[in-house]
Amino acid sequence: MDKSEIVGIGEFRQRATELIRAVEEKALSITIARRGTPVAELRPLSSSLSTLVGSVTVLDGVDLTAPASDPSEWTATH
Repeated sequence: MDKSEIVGIGEFRQRATELIRAVEEKALSITIARRGTPVAELRPLSSSLSTLVGSVTVLDGVDLTAPASDPSEWTATH
């Protein structure tokens, strides 16, 4: 198997455990296709939170602890 593979849904059903193991152990990415059209991707999850570093930018003057809207605008229903 190379680093990326396309499999049909039927093949995926038959080989799901094997393919998931390959994704986990070999960092393989698998595209699942229906009648040749890609419909889903199976890929390894990143195990490191460091991949999120730099993915969010907080603008100057923004208070992340402040409510997202004015509390007078809030309504509660039961």
